[in-house]
Amino acid sequence: MNIAFLMDPLHKVKPHKDTTYHLMLAAHERGHRVFYTAQDSLSLRGAELRARLTEVAVHTDHLRPFTIGESRGRALSEMQVVMVRTDPPLDRRYFYATLLLDFLPPSTRVVNAPRGLRDWNEKLAALHHPEFCPPTLIARDTGDIRAFAETHGRAVVKPVDGHGGEGIVFVSADGDGDDLINAATAGGSRWVVAQKYLPEARDGDKRILLLNSEPLGAVLRVHAAGRELNNLDAGGAAHPATLDNRDKEICAALTPDLRKHGITFCGIDIIGGQLVEINITSPTCLQELCRFSGVDHHHRVIAALE
Repeated sequence: MNIAFLMDPLHKVKPHKDTTYHLMLAAHERGHRVFYTAQDSLSLRGAELRARLTEVAVHTDHLRPFTIGESRGRALSEMQVVMVRTDPPLDRRYFYATLLLDFLPPSTRVVNAPRGLRDWNEKLAALHHPEFCPPTLIARDTGDIRAFAETHGRAVVKPVDGHGGEGIVFVSADGDGDDLINAATAGGSRWVVAQKYLPEARDGDKRILLLNSEPLGAVLRVHAAGRELNNLDAGGAAHPATLDNRDKEICAALTPDLRKHGITFCGIDIIGGQLVEINITSPTCLQELCRFSGVDHHHRVIAALE
């Protein structure tokens, strides 16, 4: 197969932990042609979607992960698979890229489906299953958010389009959180997610990776000393984890929606048995899961596409 990875620049890849690199490596090891492309290279000529595609060889040597080959403009329909791995936020540029990808013919599979990327906001999608979620408020009014924190004692406030732990603040009922809320909402002009703080977060949050709605496994992300955020990009560390019955119940409940929206590969975040996020743009932790389990899950993902 020809597999194109629509992603952030290659020089930003961190091979020791990057999930996209790990998927590219598996594709290369399985004999497929691997290509790199970026959002800014997409163009539509009539109804033909084109992109500047760079063929790459992928190596296990983290000091020299890629050998860069030919780069030229070509029809993206020459690819059998396009894996969208551009990091969020899902801004206007990202949104319009998904609209362009809709012009690809059925012979080119886009993972995850453009419509799913547009319709399933990573912070809001979980609320389609409120029975599994902690108390949550989506708002931009300072008074509403402050009242929510007062009701629940403490709240986690995060931007609806955030990622990697960026922009997350903690608001307590007994403190003056208006400055934090004003900053998070940009003075009331931006919606945020306010969720009841779950004390179990001190023990970490569980990232479960799903392929075709079936769980591959789980990784526990634990914050660094003196920090509260468990995100790996915010200094957290990964540890082995297993799925319990509650986790399996949540995964099973999500299956119809994931299939309906064309979500092939995703990661869900669970704290204390509560679903807090569904990550579909560029879910991470695949390398950690492979290392802890001793299973080549990155090959399983590519095999599923085959």
